[in-house]
Order: sequence, then structure tokens, then C-alpha cells
Amino acid sequence: MNEAESEPERPIDIFRRSVEIIEENLPATWSLSTKRSPDLSEAPLRLDLRSPDGSVAKFGVYAAHGVLSSDVPGIADRFPAGQSGFVCAKYLSEPVRRQLDAHALSYADATGNVSLTADRPAVWVRGRGADADPWRGPGRPSGQLSGDPSARVVRALADFAPPLAITALVRLAGASTGATYRVAQTLADRELVTRLPRGGIADVNWPKMLRAWAQESVAKAPTPHGFHAPDGLEALFGQLRQLSGHIYAGTASVAAAPFARYAPTQRAHFHADNVDQFADALGLRRVESGADVWVTAPLSPSVFDRILTRDGIRIVAPSQAYADLLAGPDANEEAADYLLSWMIANESQWRRAASPAADRP
Repeated sequence: MNEAESEPERPIDIFRRSVEIIEENLPATWSLSTKRSPDLSEAPLRLDLRSPDGSVAKFGVYAAHGVLSSDVPGIADRFPAGQSGFVCAKYLSEPVRRQLDAHALSYADATGNVSLTADRPAVWVRGRGADADPWRGPGRPSGQLSGDPSARVVRALADFAPPLAITALVRLAGASTGATYRVAQTLADRELVTRLPRGGIADVNWPKMLRAWAQESVAKAPTPHGFHAPDGLEALFGQLRQLSGHIYAGTASVAAAPFARYAPTQRAHFHADNVDQFADALGLRRVESGADVWVTAPLSPSVFDRILTRDGIRIVAPSQAYADLLAGPDANEEAADYLLSWMIANESQWRRAASPAADRP
């Protein structure tokens, strides 16, 4: 795609750009024609592909500004049995293209990604365009799972079992409506959640979602502060049982131990609203190396959502503990996998049902 090309806006412009791309990939002896829509600003109703011997492959047309993976089954149902479908959009991401292939739908986007197949006449056109949306401006969602809104939405989707209406997700996550929609779109486009026809959440691949979120949040992770507990961790845990007036929660191995202890705790990781006050209250000594206690001031207050108390110590929810075992200062891949196995086997013990009625999808 020529970088100077303008962004197509109307359905008819998206369709025309897509047809131009197909024609660039077709032999000169093949031709395309259309059956127009009564509304000339809309894409044509049908695209016909004619071979040199005069045989014609007919495609029903679906044109949209954008398509999500969760949209594809519904788009496929638009075409009558026996009719081939052709989908065109400004940009079709790689997961969406895989879904279109799986549903035997031909497609093209305005960047050059194209797949057109037919049995009679036999044809297969394939082309590669952009790997990312070239028209995604700085004000549009980045598609990355980092920052406070992503943390809030991902945690809510992990901790509450679907189905969930978007209104319910907004309430449970505590993020703005716009941010919740954007994060949900990103998750759907990356096949981490399945959307309901009216936009809610039908299903969540929460293990894969939590891993992706943990990995992508590392770049914006809070600075870990290293400390030494002079009297050892067991004495520290005893102090915590008496501690009041501080907002904190143990995470990583501290939070995993009540559910799935992988090994004796050698280092302790805590999130605290005020690092220095928390450390002073426990008599922790700041160190540059050899820390046995890590304390972080979280960038998102979502780490304190749905905290638990176990043996008198406040700990984060298993979903947050798993993410911190993957990417925090006390990261331990084996311990993370061990906790994940427990979470999968005991999902009903830590995932909650969202409150009913008004928020139903």
C-alpha cells in the first residue's frame, strides 16, 4: 500500500479499494463486475468473477470499516447456503483473517491483504498487505494490554465468570465506558474473549489473557523497592497479622501459597499504597541487592480489587498473583504454572458470578 493513500471512509470506497487490489493480483484475462446497491454510497450487493472461458463465480458482499474475530460467524451467516461470501474492510488483522479463512470467506482490505477463492471457475488469489492498521492514530487504542484501563478490565474478566454485558463489565472493572469498550475490542480482536451479538462478553480465555496482560504490562510496571526483613519472613508475617491502617496486599508466592504452595517462600512481594510508610511500620531495611522483600506502589489500584485475607494476612486475588508470578520482581515461571493448574482445577473457588438482573447481556 502506498503510504500516501488516504483512508477510505464510505463502504463504497472500501469496496473499490479492495477490488483494485484484487485486480492487481488477477491475470489480465480475468475480469470483475458488480451488482450495484440501490444506495450508491453502499458497497455493491454482489461481486462477480469471470474467467476466460466465460464461467462466473458469484460472491455476496459484506463491507465494513472494521471486523473483529467475534464478528466473523455472524457475517458468515449472512450469506445463503451455497453462496460464496466476500468481506472487505479498511484493515483486517491477522486473527480476523484466520477466522475468515476458517469460515471459507474470501476477503480483501484496503492495505492489500487479500484472499479470493472459488471452485468454479477454479481460482485462488492471495496477497499480503499491512501487518498493522496504518490508520491507527495516536488517539486510537494501541491494541496493547497495558495501563490502568487494561488492568481493570482484564482483572474483572478473569475474576467474574461470563456471560457479561458491557454495562456489567464497566461496573465491575471501574473503568470508563469508552475505555472498557476499547479494551474489550482489543481482547476480542486478539481472540482472548468471545463477544455476544450485542457486544457483551460470552466467553474468556482467561489463562491466555492473563499471560498476555502480564507480559505486555512489564514495560509500564511499577518500580520494585528492595528491602531486608531483619528477623526473617516468618517474623514479618507475624507483624503483618497485627498491622492496621495501611493499604497493602501480598502477591506472587505470598498470595499463591494459601492455594497452591509451590515451595517455601524465600522472598515476599507486597503491593502497598505508600511504600515508605509500609516499610517503616514493619522495620524493613532498604537494600540495593539481596532483597528478601519487594514492595511496589501499583500504578493501577486494581491490584487491591477483591483482595482476600488468609491467616490474618491480606493477599491479592489469584488472578493478580498469577500475573505477578509471571512478570513481577518475584517472578517464577514454574510457580506460576503450578498456581495456574490449581486455578483451572478449582475455578469455582476463585471466579465469581456477576450480580444478576440489570446487567444481563
